Amino acid sequence: MPVKDEKKLIEGCKAGEQEAWRELVETYRDMVFAVARRVAGPSAEDAAQETFFRVFKSLGNFRGESKFSTWVYRVAYNTSLDIVSKRGIVTENPDGFEQPYGGPGPDDLTISAEYSEAVKTALAGIRPEYRTVLELYYLLGKSYKETAEITNMPIGTVKTHLHRAKKDMLKTLRRSGVAGFH
Repeated sequence: MPVKDEKKLIEGCKAGEQEAWRELVETYRDMVFAVARRVAGPSAEDAAQETFFRVFKSLGNFRGESKFSTWVYRVAYNTSLDIVSKRGIVTENPDGFEQPYGGPGPDDLTISAEYSEAVKTALAGIRPEYRTVLELYYLLGKSYKETAEITNMPIGTVKTHLHRAKKDMLKTLRRSGVAGFH
């Protein structure tokens, strides 16, 4: 969404225009639900609804220092973590990113099943904070700055985590003996 349109939409929401709010929800609902599904799993719908409630309530706090989509993503991520914490939902990893990624990934590519399984195993085997940064940057296409804002890490830490994640995954892939990683 162009920045000019986004600003107009935000202002409309702040002014209480129902059509603006409807458009905002429609624009961001897929992204919010994807985050909620990965983090909160079975409570994804509740997390998504709570996210939009918090966005509505906090819209006046959006300062425009980041992209609006990054801010909404951060609200969705934090809200989902809150729900996981409050409900005691047990996930394999505390950040919840072990849930399958819903977008294009190894399964959608024409690569061998052996390669795909090895990549999934390697991804599952890295530290949760590395995996979170790697997924935000590579799978969701967030920039270093957006990834830093979402995870509340300095940009340097994001870059270090990405480097270590790739290094750890490559080490695991080489150990697995998959062709191309020897």
